[in-house]
Amino acid sequence: MRKSRRQQILTGLIVLFLLIVPKVQGADLDSVSELEAFFDGIFSIQLPAYNIPGAEIAVVKNGEIVFSKGYGFADLEKQIPMIPGTTLHRPGSNTKLLVWISVMQLMEQGRLDLYTDINNYLDFSIPSKTASGKEVPPITLHHLMTHTAGFEDEVALIMVSGADSIRSLGQYVREQLPARIFTPGSVMAYSNYGTTLAAYIVEQVSGQPFVEYVEENILQPLKMGSTTFAQPLPENLISRLSEGYRYQDGKFVPGGFEYVQSYPAGALTSSTLDMSRLIAALLNLGLVEASVESNEQENEEEVGSLQEVRILQEATASIMLKQQFAGHPEIPGMTYGLIEANYNGQRILSHGGDTLLFSTGLYFLPEENVGIYVVYNSLGGSIARNVLIESFMDRYFPLNASEQALPRPIIIGTEDNYSGLYHSSRANFTGIEALLRILQPIKVSVTPEGYLAVQTAGDTTYYGEVAPGLFQELDGQGRIAFSFDGGKATMIHLPWPGVWLRTPWQESFPFLASLLGVAVLFMLGTILGWIRTLFQNKQRSRSFTIPKLFGLVFILLFFTTVVLLIDMLNTTHPTLGVPLLVFEPSSTLKAILLLTKVLAGLGVLMFATTIYVLITKKGSLWQRLHYVLLTLSSLSVTLVLWQVNLL
Repeated sequence: MRKSRRQQILTGLIVLFLLIVPKVQGADLDSVSELEAFFDGIFSIQLPAYNIPGAEIAVVKNGEIVFSKGYGFADLEKQIPMIPGTTLHRPGSNTKLLVWISVMQLMEQGRLDLYTDINNYLDFSIPSKTASGKEVPPITLHHLMTHTAGFEDEVALIMVSGADSIRSLGQYVREQLPARIFTPGSVMAYSNYGTTLAAYIVEQVSGQPFVEYVEENILQPLKMGSTTFAQPLPENLISRLSEGYRYQDGKFVPGGFEYVQSYPAGALTSSTLDMSRLIAALLNLGLVEASVESNEQENEEEVGSLQEVRILQEATASIMLKQQFAGHPEIPGMTYGLIEANYNGQRILSHGGDTLLFSTGLYFLPEENVGIYVVYNSLGGSIARNVLIESFMDRYFPLNASEQALPRPIIIGTEDNYSGLYHSSRANFTGIEALLRILQPIKVSVTPEGYLAVQTAGDTTYYGEVAPGLFQELDGQGRIAFSFDGGKATMIHLPWPGVWLRTPWQESFPFLASLLGVAVLFMLGTILGWIRTLFQNKQRSRSFTIPKLFGLVFILLFFTTVVLLIDMLNTTHPTLGVPLLVFEPSSTLKAILLLTKVLAGLGVLMFATTIYVLITKKGSLWQRLHYVLLTLSSLSVTLVLWQVNLL
């Protein structure tokens, strides 16, 4: 990966630290002092480098928490330190594990079938067709749990601005039903809605509110007493919650409490030790504890007897942790709810969690019976957690160099098969959020040496081929794989619940930006030209007044729409710093959508007027030619508005 100067320095510091501390093997995970020295070094680099006020780490081995420690501050102003077990945080998407465990519990009771049409469990219907009108098979819980249901992604209204805005689970899943885009079971596309829908199924089948079901069947057995879905927090917990921070203009800005509408997918509040107990239960294949005290009324022979308390039966937990979907045989896939990875030859099951203020990482190695949970109270942790787990693996489970494949250049002449623009399957396709998909392209090109250069989010990662269609990072272990149609790559498989799809040229950012840019420049030139003629004494042709009026109204309405759009995006949440549109319906957006429809109508009217002007030869030749170009500009704008679903 091509890194900034700052990132290069940071990586060098961590590598230097790992070289200074003597190498150890996994058995030394029992050494608290060694673990402490290792993590002290890591966090002393990460917190200032990634602009993070505080962090916590916990290590689980053989079902026990063998190490935990806090670093930095939970509250900078009050100088309150991060203390595992005391400090609370928002785990974000790691909340989803409680949904998947709930589903597996009901499955093992025979109340849910993972391969049955979910419409059988719902009190409303999921449409049988995709947004394109294609009839597709029904969605099952298996699809929801592997993120292969085929829903498009939506960001708006996942979070809300206050507790009063939170709708019931049933109301939310009905009113926010996203379009179906992909055939179920064909493409991974991470879905918050899919998780929330599964939670509603738990609610429907169990006959209990989802939060109540989880409290009774997971949190209480695991003794996760500091974990809750409550929004806002109750008085006995609110003082323990760490502030979440944004780093803005060189200083930390506290963001306050985040209210999550899609609460089964990301609203949990918990402690590091509670989340570590969840890891221990999964590593133990559902076993919570092996002994309980007997009731005083039990007879003497039963006192002190062993009793297994489980959240899942061993066979059920084994199914949950087994790979259930992979888009490519050489790329790690999904278990039921957990993301597979392969690093240093070890199978890692993991899940990340990001809110606007917190980043968490949950990792465990089933074969080694080892797990890690980390939390950062700033979004810088979304990068830091990846560095941390890789450093941990390099330290305690180093790679056998003989097992490492050697990436090589692609065959000369096949460059065009890979090159082009791609977009994520986790995207919006039918709403205005499609604009995000267009503005965030993934570019694949080929270097002069024959290696793939993949540019995304400002970074470039270089890959070499290790097998037909399979590529590995030149300076890392990450792998991607290509699917082809007619010899041309159409899909890139990732070690994550999503894929990159080749973008058709007519939907690409360069094409749409060029089209819009030329149209805007021509309209600006037209306005300036018309203003200039107002100060000239030349006689004007009255026969061309109406066509010019249509054009003038179109231009003025278009720039009014642009101004409203900019204003809407600049109207941000007072503490979270993102557009308010994310949290609540926007009256400005409604006005914009009305104006764009008027613009489309004017564009059609201008097209009809152009035909009339050309047939009747109204005005001068120059006027007719100019009006044709102005009409083409209006139609170009209309096409762009249509592509981003603003019509």
